[in-house]
Amino acid sequence: MKLSIGNIPQTLKEEDLEKLFAEFGKIESVSIKRDKKTGTSLGYGSVEIADDSANKAIEALNGKEIEGKKIAVVSASTLTAGNDTDKSKEKSSQSKKVNPKSAGGGFTGVRKSGGGGRGK
Repeated sequence: MKLSIGNIPQTLKEEDLEKLFAEFGKIESVSIKRDKKTGTSLGYGSVEIADDSANKAIEALNGKEIEGKKIAVVSASTLTAGNDTDKSKEKSSQSKKVNPKSAGGGFTGVRKSGGGGRGK
């Protein structure tokens, strides 16, 4: 099961996170998201661990204080499930609006192609 970890201290490394979760079971992968340019931790990441061990890790580590910060540990599937439902609601709530000027195929006065903008 993939777990999402939030509010990770910037000084924490992947090895530290692996040691923290290793007491609950075999770790398949560990990653901390980092800024592409600076390599600085963005404060969140993920750990893949066996399903039975994952639930124990969530119960034990969610809210645990590390270097003065309380980490958040949740199942990644609960995060993605929440995002999917929000997107579907957003799509269903949007109605198609038709511009009366363009509905008949007439000139709208708006240039739709790219162009150089130099009067070409």
